[in-house]
Amino acid sequence: MLVGLALVGVVSALMVTFLGQARTMVRIQNATQMQMEVDAATRFLETALSNAEALPLMQSTPDDVIYLSGGPDRLQFNGIMAIGFGSSALRQIAVQPTDSSLTIIQIPRRGGAAAADDTTQNRAVPLIAGVTGVQFEYLDGAKGVWSADWKFNRRLPAAIRFKLSVARDGATFASDGFARLSLASLPGEQDN
Repeated sequence: MLVGLALVGVVSALMVTFLGQARTMVRIQNATQMQMEVDAATRFLETALSNAEALPLMQSTPDDVIYLSGGPDRLQFNGIMAIGFGSSALRQIAVQPTDSSLTIIQIPRRGGAAAADDTTQNRAVPLIAGVTGVQFEYLDGAKGVWSADWKFNRRLPAAIRFKLSVARDGATFASDGFARLSLASLPGEQDN
């Protein structure tokens, strides 16, 4: 009977050790999966920003032609977005935090202008949930300086860098992004 109790004690000790290691492995797997999700959201934003077009936003006027309007935690621009399998279209895109998530709003453009009166086609899609912070910075190619805001007439920033922070299950995950805008005005180019 003593031998049987000793065996049960050894097996119990091994099971406690095994379960502790299994919990640690699940925690590591969940953290890795969450970091991959944050990194994927960052790569998506990098691609979307790289496709920014030098076209006026719908709130532009003839005296105030804005291609990209950006602040420290939100921005708006025109760009090419995927709209289905193998197809894409020009959209006015807004990236902004809403209800602890980062949301992308796509507004269809028709005939060179945004369809402001047709809100049925506007799509608000949460990119990632649990966002605790997003920080955008814009590179002025003419001056070579970074700033927290962008609203220059007829100009795109040369690049945009950003940091995305997400909190889940008591842990914080972060990812840094950088997008070079291919249609941005380079130093030495004349503004229209």
